[in-house]
Parts: sequence; C-alpha cells; structure tokens
Amino acid sequence: MAGTDLVATMAERIARRFADVAGVAVLPLPYEVPAFAIDLVHGLRATSNPVMQWFVDLIVKTCRTI
Repeated sequence: MAGTDLVATMAERIARRFADVAGVAVLPLPYEVPAFAIDLVHGLRATSNPVMQWFVDLIVKTCRTI
C-alpha cells in the first residue's frame, strides 16, 4: 500500500506487526467490525506430501507468534 492511494483492511495485530517495515500507518476504521477467525485451508496434497506438510506446519507455527 505504501506509495499508493490505496487502502487495505486486515486484522489489526497483523497490520501493526508489519506497519513499520511496510512504511504504512495503521488507522482505526470509522465503523465497528465483528471479530473474525483467520483460517488456513489447504488441499489433500498438503497432508500427503512431506514438503507441503512441512510448509503448512511452518505457516501455522509462524501465525501463532503474531
């Protein structure tokens, strides 16, 4: 978004985590947004392929830290 006139809406904890690196500001929305879940959806190949399973596990582990 940096360097453009565009706006993005995303989970606040993720936006705040990357705001400085991305060079963007985090501003409150002018309206209430209900809480929501962030889910990881993957295909059957991700559970049958060890490399894909490693990658899915890495994403899950990383997301738990932010």
